[in-house]
Amino acid sequence: MKIRSVWFSTAGVAALLVGAVALPAHAAQRVANSVKGQSTVHGSSESVQPFQHIYVIMMENEGAQQILGNVNMPYVNELAQRDGYESNYFGVTHDSLANYVALLSGSNWGTNSDDPSQTFDHTNLVDQLEAHHLTWKGYMESIPYAGYTGYWDNNATSLSTPTGALYANKHDPFVLMTDILDNQKRLQNVVPLTQLQQDLQNNRVPNFAFISPNLINDMHGTPPYKETDAELAKDGDQTIQRLVQEITSSKSWKTSKSVIYITWDEAEYPPYGTVPDKATMDIFTAPGPDAPILPKGVTVDNGYTWTGGPYGGGQVPMIIVDNAAVGPFKVNTWADHYSLLRTIEQNWNLGYLGNASDSEQVKTIAIPGEPK
Repeated sequence: MKIRSVWFSTAGVAALLVGAVALPAHAAQRVANSVKGQSTVHGSSESVQPFQHIYVIMMENEGAQQILGNVNMPYVNELAQRDGYESNYFGVTHDSLANYVALLSGSNWGTNSDDPSQTFDHTNLVDQLEAHHLTWKGYMESIPYAGYTGYWDNNATSLSTPTGALYANKHDPFVLMTDILDNQKRLQNVVPLTQLQQDLQNNRVPNFAFISPNLINDMHGTPPYKETDAELAKDGDQTIQRLVQEITSSKSWKTSKSVIYITWDEAEYPPYGTVPDKATMDIFTAPGPDAPILPKGVTVDNGYTWTGGPYGGGQVPMIIVDNAAVGPFKVNTWADHYSLLRTIEQNWNLGYLGNASDSEQVKTIAIPGEPK
């Protein structure tokens, strides 16, 4: 399907002072080339090596308008200014689970539900990585143990979030895929987040690392824990700071070409209890490329009667920390989680899954100086 590019302006980000840091070898070489008068070729896959390690940190339920300029998120806003920011990035659709599945497999497979009993029997990124002898792990905060397959960390069987839950399988796309769920060896790669620090310290991080903080630290919120927007924003900011600093201070980061993508699954939900107006829903459902089409008359979130057309996930932040980049950069490619999947697949020449194969609409997130 063809959809015209959509762009929403967001609140400006306050400039923050950034201290001097030692450049990784890849970035240092770019600086050396510029000093010698050599121009770096931008966007040429022949001139740039692929990333050895790709980290994805997935946060929850906040749009770009809620994050940029948020006084309770100084570190995240510093990253957006200091490193890379994609200003035209969207969730695929609603609800959360559909976005995680879309990122891992190239489609939401017709679901817009968070029902944790769903599974998906489709080829996915793990299949591609393993076929190319590349390693992967899913780092899940508050998962009870490696390979856990319950809906929630407290073993509840409820189809909706139970009181006190911190881990949710709807934020763990690996256990939603049947060829991972039914494979004990693969399940052992779905591990508690605490394992990340050990893997970084031992220089044993996988090629692809997917990181999902728990229901508080990802800014989702769940009773009886903190619920105010300000408190969740502070938790999210501190969590991202801890994760980014753990990764960027590691030997692996300093010795191998690596990138961190930090994004949110979908835009902020309209207030519960009232049917939102069309203007609110237009922001909440703003589409990225290949957003699923819902027919007119379908009842969606908060009892809103859908008017027909692409049911997108709304504009969300996408922050990029590339250890080979020199200075801040901005990207304004119309993109969504399918674009991120395509970018990961292209990096290792894996081929393309589902909507990530739609080269007309779904473009890679082109970092200046990296392959397009």
